[in-house]
Amino acid sequence: MRFVLAMLGLLITSPAAVLAQGDVVLPSVDFAATDVQESGAVLIRQTIHYTPGLLRIDRGAGFSSTILDLTTWTQTLLMVNHSYLVLPMDDGLFRRFFARPSAITGAVKVGTERVGSQQATKYAFGDDGALAAAGFYWLADSGILVRREYDDGVFGANTHHREYLTDLRFTEQPADLFRVPAGYRLAK
Repeated sequence: MRFVLAMLGLLITSPAAVLAQGDVVLPSVDFAATDVQESGAVLIRQTIHYTPGLLRIDRGAGFSSTILDLTTWTQTLLMVNHSYLVLPMDDGLFRRFFARPSAITGAVKVGTERVGSQQATKYAFGDDGALAAAGFYWLADSGILVRREYDDGVFGANTHHREYLTDLRFTEQPADLFRVPAGYRLAK
């Protein structure tokens, strides 16, 4: 009986149970880009690929790749030792790449700006659920979250975060990018 209750609790609190695909603004185009994350003195660059409902994040040689499936709310971790895991979607991870509709979050439109090669609408957002931070995000007409800046108070220290896309390329993405590669085994 405890097992059944624990599983029910997991289902109720998982992002898949809380969010549906309509609760996230999904891009209307296939694309690839370089994702840049600046958090204090830390700078991370990774390549992303998007096709409807699927996002692949490649962290570079020697690091894992992650495939987010926004239809099942799962993430597949492809590890360098040729094993993989399928897990519930990490709430913080999808928020880096996808905006939630302003009607749900209360984000307020504050204008339009050009971000790289894209015309984007700038929104101000407050604390959004588990994300205890407030700031701005820029959403292109195609639904691509091209930039996000916010401050949060992690461990009592205020940290400025800046995330943005560069080298945005609009091209059909190969279906193989969003599948577990041949030869990988499920980790146990």
